[in-house]
Amino acid sequence: MKMTVTAFQVELIDRVVKEGKFGSTRAEVLNTAVLEHAKYLMQGGHVFDSGLPSTLEVDKPRYGKKREDFVLPPIEGRALPVYKGEVLRIEQLEGGQCVDFNAYNLHDYKEYLNCGFNRMEGRHTGTGTLVWSGSPRARPMLVIMDCDERFDQFYEGHRCHATDWETQYGFDNHPNCQSTFAEAIREYGLTPDDVHTSYNRWMGASLDARGRRHIHWNRARKGDYVELLALFDTLCVPVICGGDLSNCNNLDHTPVQVSILEPSSETLAFADRMASTFKYKTQLTPKDFKVKEVHAQRELKRDSTYRSGFIPPPKKTTLELEVTPSARSLLEPLGKTGQYGETEEKMVLACFMRWYNQTRVKNRVSKLSIRAPR
Repeated sequence: MKMTVTAFQVELIDRVVKEGKFGSTRAEVLNTAVLEHAKYLMQGGHVFDSGLPSTLEVDKPRYGKKREDFVLPPIEGRALPVYKGEVLRIEQLEGGQCVDFNAYNLHDYKEYLNCGFNRMEGRHTGTGTLVWSGSPRARPMLVIMDCDERFDQFYEGHRCHATDWETQYGFDNHPNCQSTFAEAIREYGLTPDDVHTSYNRWMGASLDARGRRHIHWNRARKGDYVELLALFDTLCVPVICGGDLSNCNNLDHTPVQVSILEPSSETLAFADRMASTFKYKTQLTPKDFKVKEVHAQRELKRDSTYRSGFIPPPKKTTLELEVTPSARSLLEPLGKTGQYGETEEKMVLACFMRWYNQTRVKNRVSKLSIRAPR
């Protein structure tokens, strides 16, 4: 049979051919991939499994001395410069309080904590979690260096907002996180449009099969804490959630203690290591953009000089392939699952790609294993 594949797919097939372990030709490798993928499934693997675990063990750095310490009262927020190597510490004073959180690059506010990107990185929580900015920067901003065992995190949704309270309860003057964020970042010249999806600290929630959010009773207790180490200069914005009509804050509002610890030689070295570890050719900064200025006008108008410059699609080629009887016997039941395409050619290619992803693609490190100081 003839199989049409892209240049990138051919490159992966040829990599396996060069290994010499699963066949000396493209056809042999593709047939072997069908057998190996089916074996993986029969041993308990899942059709959507992808990526090998990848971890990075690091020593917990010693922090510097405290440079700022204050109580954040209900229902307020603060926009706080937290510089490279500094640690932002938030502690429950009474317990049961959700703290919503935004963060920006202090020198380029268009780079900000992106909850969608963090979800794609694996929905990690707890000590060692890397907190990422989104594409095109796509780099860790902060690391959760330490936290209590009840430190629930939720970044699957939006943030509570004024129209939420108005539509549900008829209140048009109810405190809400959107408004609190907007007021806090106004100190730095940002607008309500610059508030982004909140990365909530101490918010227990789940999504049901319909995608509806269920808020759990807040487990946080007095003295519970989180410590976030900044990997570059950031503007961090913790706010006290204004919800008193749900379990988010246990039907109340309480203050939290906020501290910033200065960088130490160890935290600065840690930040440098993270910067070099997560440096990729495809990360872009404003100097790489074709349009370098932030759009100042609200109305959008077409640039008459625009000429498209999209990345071109990969070239395609046709491979000659004879499917072995043993491989063909497995394709029919795999095809019935609806996850491998409708033609034999697509089924073979799908088996190869899934086998390759399951055995050769390493997941990017998204959570660190932090060792206690020696």
